[in-house]
Amino acid sequence: MRQLKQHFHWALCATTCALSTAVLVACGGGGAGDTATQAPAAPSPTAPSASTASVVDGTITGFGSVVIDGQRFDDSLAKVAFANRPDAQTAGTLGDLRTGMRVQGELKDGVLQNLVVNFALAGTVGAVDAAAGTLVVFGQTIKTTATGQLPTVFDGFNALSQLAVGDLVKVSGTVAGDGSITATRIERKAKDGTEVFRLSGAVQGLDTTARTFALAGNSSATVSYADAKLLPTGAVIENGKLVSVVATAAPTVSGGKTVLAASVVEVKARKLPDSSDTTVGGPINDFKSLSSLRIGDVVVDASTATLKDGTQAADVANGAQALAHGVIKDGAMKADWLKVFKNDTAIKALLIGQITDYVSLANFTLRDTVVDASAAKFIKGSAADVAAGAWVQVTGQLTPTGVKASEITVQPPPADKPQRLAGAITAVDAAAKRFTLLGTPVAWGDATKVSPDGKSLANLAAGVTVSVEGTYSASSGVFTATAVTVVNTTGVAKTLGFSGIAFNVTGDSLQIGSYTVVVTPNTQLLPAGTKLADLVNGSRLSLKVSVTGSDGAIRLTAISIELQKPEKDDAGSEYVYLAGLVNDFVSSASFKVGSQKVDASGSGVKFIDGDTAKLANGAKVEIKGTVKDGVLIAKQVHFMPG
Repeated sequence: MRQLKQHFHWALCATTCALSTAVLVACGGGGAGDTATQAPAAPSPTAPSASTASVVDGTITGFGSVVIDGQRFDDSLAKVAFANRPDAQTAGTLGDLRTGMRVQGELKDGVLQNLVVNFALAGTVGAVDAAAGTLVVFGQTIKTTATGQLPTVFDGFNALSQLAVGDLVKVSGTVAGDGSITATRIERKAKDGTEVFRLSGAVQGLDTTARTFALAGNSSATVSYADAKLLPTGAVIENGKLVSVVATAAPTVSGGKTVLAASVVEVKARKLPDSSDTTVGGPINDFKSLSSLRIGDVVVDASTATLKDGTQAADVANGAQALAHGVIKDGAMKADWLKVFKNDTAIKALLIGQITDYVSLANFTLRDTVVDASAAKFIKGSAADVAAGAWVQVTGQLTPTGVKASEITVQPPPADKPQRLAGAITAVDAAAKRFTLLGTPVAWGDATKVSPDGKSLANLAAGVTVSVEGTYSASSGVFTATAVTVVNTTGVAKTLGFSGIAFNVTGDSLQIGSYTVVVTPNTQLLPAGTKLADLVNGSRLSLKVSVTGSDGAIRLTAISIELQKPEKDDAGSEYVYLAGLVNDFVSSASFKVGSQKVDASGSGVKFIDGDTAKLANGAKVEIKGTVKDGVLIAKQVHFMPG
């Protein structure tokens, strides 16, 4: 993957990278952006002349490598953690990151060092109002939006109407002045007995004798902090202070009140460390004047700030999406500049990378983002070039379920690196010893190896599926094949492998993302002993499916379904899962999936449907393992079809 080595310099991308023309960029594990044929991406900030440290707090809006509120950051050194409990963070991977997550990042010279994912709420749904776009959890109202600068991203469902009372959800977002949460992402989770519950809001009705308080805008739940740990050390709970409350058990009725027994209370006023170079993004709340407002969870004084990119004082109002830069002292920001993203400006999404799961032009995945390109215009290449493994650049419109593409540019693979291309040939020029694969011209020569035995380059024709090893030259614009494997001819059934969070689960079908999968009596359920009743909404599943039909009526039928239950290693660390295409392969001890570093060299690694020799650039894998020092140490490597 191309290393960006960017400086944290927001002024350079004031126009191109602003959320009002938001850039959603995906690396996808390659360096497609290095080629001369790609459409220009958002400019990278200028590298600093001296070492600088800074902080960023905002919402993930894409990947390239990681995009926070429209700005790309080099993630080559990033360590990811999830603050499910603020007193005990859980290590994660770059592959766990998703659009809509609220994060806090520490940077050095613009390079992410540590990235912590924070949540505003976790609990069971008490009420849903799909028409109003709201739901209630433990008395707290969550607001969603399907349009605007930052649509709410859904995971494990596609619409609020699919949520039911009692469903477990985890919400990313910020607390508004009325106590409601403006959600940037909502995930439905399966109940497995390991749930941690959370509420966030401003303290009111504090009773220091009974050690209880309520949250603004929440008339249902009373928080007991009698046995709670207070964070950060030395923090004091006071009326009006913004807090995040974590509990290991759901609220219970006691003395006529619904009480949440807190195990941890985090006072959010000191959420960010003191810093002379901090950027915060999110909706404006608690606006009183330019000298007194809040962006996300951060109190901001913008009385002397420069209003940038056409922002007027009247634009600075509650609910507006904003970005501010300045100095953090004692948890509050003194802003030197502030800008508001105008709602009348359409968000432009930009995804650059390698397609993983392809069903049709209206339904494929690029860096864990579902893309509908059914109405897209091709700037370079054609629909025939779009398939699993293809390198593409997609521009379009952000939606709660992915990206609606308006333009596609088919790109060659990264230059001067060993690569593997696999797919159906679209054209052959035997005289020139070339064919076209995934939009890339491929040249063969007398030294090119052909397999299996009995096949020759004379067998090549449009529609034949091949796997090609070699390298791409940016200067010649040609991929030179060192080996060609003829996989099959036309008419052979296609199989696909993918994973995700299930919803709309019935006895004969289920959905993952935008994929509807038919379950039959012949579907193999894994691990052994798994029953259909074990597959519930919110379950994480890994599937192998057959794909039949045409673009107008495609049917996905499950060959096998593996239920991925929470597991821990001998040290008590929970296993994580990472799926995607291998890139930057050096050895089994050093390669990447997406932009996540992986080591699968351990003697105890279990390989499924392949062995260590099958690891190579372009191989589709799902890896189970644990994270150490930012590297995913593989316990299991499953080679997936598709």
